[in-house]
Amino acid sequence: MDVSRKSHRFTPSIRETIQGFGAETTAHGIPRVIDRPRYRSKLFWAVLVLALFGVFIFQAVRLLRDYYTFNTKIELVNSEEVEFPAITVCNLNRIRLSRLPNNKRWESINNQTAYESNQNRLERYGITTSSVFTTSSVSDYLPDEKSHDRIQRDVDDGGDDDYDWFRDSIAEEEYRWPHSMPYPGYRMVGLPTTHLGSLASPYLGILPPSPTKEELREMGHRREDFILECRFNKQRCEADDFRVIQNKQYGNCFTFNGVTSTQSSPRRVTKAGSGFGLHLTLYIEHDEYIGAMTEDTGVKIVAHPRDILPHPEDLGLSFSPGFTSNIGLRQVEIKRLPYPHGNCTYGKDRRHLSDDVYEYNIISCQKRCLQDGLADRCGCVTDIYNDYDSFPQCNRTNRICRQTVEKSFYQNQMDCKCPAKCREFIYNTQATSSVWPSEKHLDYWRKRIERPRGFIQHPAFTAIQNIGEARKNLVKVKVYFEELNYELVEQVPAHTFESAVGTIGGLIGLYIGFSLITVSEILVLFYDVARLMIVKAFYKETVDGSES
Repeated sequence: MDVSRKSHRFTPSIRETIQGFGAETTAHGIPRVIDRPRYRSKLFWAVLVLALFGVFIFQAVRLLRDYYTFNTKIELVNSEEVEFPAITVCNLNRIRLSRLPNNKRWESINNQTAYESNQNRLERYGITTSSVFTTSSVSDYLPDEKSHDRIQRDVDDGGDDDYDWFRDSIAEEEYRWPHSMPYPGYRMVGLPTTHLGSLASPYLGILPPSPTKEELREMGHRREDFILECRFNKQRCEADDFRVIQNKQYGNCFTFNGVTSTQSSPRRVTKAGSGFGLHLTLYIEHDEYIGAMTEDTGVKIVAHPRDILPHPEDLGLSFSPGFTSNIGLRQVEIKRLPYPHGNCTYGKDRRHLSDDVYEYNIISCQKRCLQDGLADRCGCVTDIYNDYDSFPQCNRTNRICRQTVEKSFYQNQMDCKCPAKCREFIYNTQATSSVWPSEKHLDYWRKRIERPRGFIQHPAFTAIQNIGEARKNLVKVKVYFEELNYELVEQVPAHTFESAVGTIGGLIGLYIGFSLITVSEILVLFYDVARLMIVKAFYKETVDGSES
């Protein structure tokens, strides 16, 4: 008992321990709070230390909040050689008129009596083609509501459901019958006056079917006909250097320098300017165009990375025949930050179209999301991607389901989750055009193009015999880099871990004079105080037990 009391007498008190810490600590300000003899002085230093500690906490919280943000850095990268992008070219016409099969599926287009049939149908409702185009007011010749209903049923009963957009694209309040229309003629079969020209066309009421991949392969444009001339970096290239990629809207498209082309390694360029790059002469076969399926004449061209599936229906430039079109490219590399600074993806965990061949990008992911929704909920799809070979095309029986899914997709109600890619290349384009060929140049060009043996059997042979046909059928394109330097747009963290630790250390040293040594001293102080409290509690329990 006496020994225990004696040992406890030599144990320092908590107050003595704190005073010892104040005398020895490397922290600034805290010793002043502890060793000042007057309470007013202690209070002053205590308030000052607490105020500066509060400022430190405020600054540290702002720093931690900014740790998850990023800045954007733009840099011009000098390069002596760059990889040439993949170039996808499409004819704006999907199906060749001469290849239309004579069967029921294509009867609405292939039937040579379509014009007469439509005339008879219009006359049945009291409408004549001449009356539409010789009167100043078409409203005098509009059908009554009963006749309109019959016409509407005829349109509803004909054609493939793929072309529901023909009417669905008109706003509901504009399409609704009958009488408060914004201008005369709007009631005509739910179409605005600008469409009345189709009354004189053999295509009135014709809704063409959506061709399958097999039909496109057989009836679409062929690369050996479409690509008359090809040169890359002043060296000749062949039609076999282009890979066929089928597209629902444009049929057979052709990709040069693609990831699955015959060229195993990517083509590169070491010189800029229109004299280099890819030069093409394209033959669009104007006489093969089908008016009911194609509104425009010409080609669609997309420059894209080799490992990205092209989407010419959403991207690219359109060019008309009869012109030389120069497409200057400027490469832009974009680097984004993943979590926790951003929300980009490298694409390994995201589903997208043809993910066994091509890399991830936003458009492929979004289109995959839509087709997955249609396949899951409707059992059909509306496109011809290889991913959905086992699903049939949506038709009239799937119409309501299809429209419900598409509405959800367009209104962003589907959980698609398609973030931007962490690293991607884009190609800014600048296009200029001039009339081609000139009358004086046509003879020279024709002699040059006719030199290869067998060209007389080529479909373009008759089309280049006079300037009018040549300008209706030929498109010349030059795709090149305007300069080899490229722009790097990079997201960089506002603070790295090292810089954040350094900044917090600077703040804590500036405001309250702390360092890592000081932090260690405070931890030792907490340990000593806790040990003393345990010892005192144990001593009190021992004394109470002895006295009892």
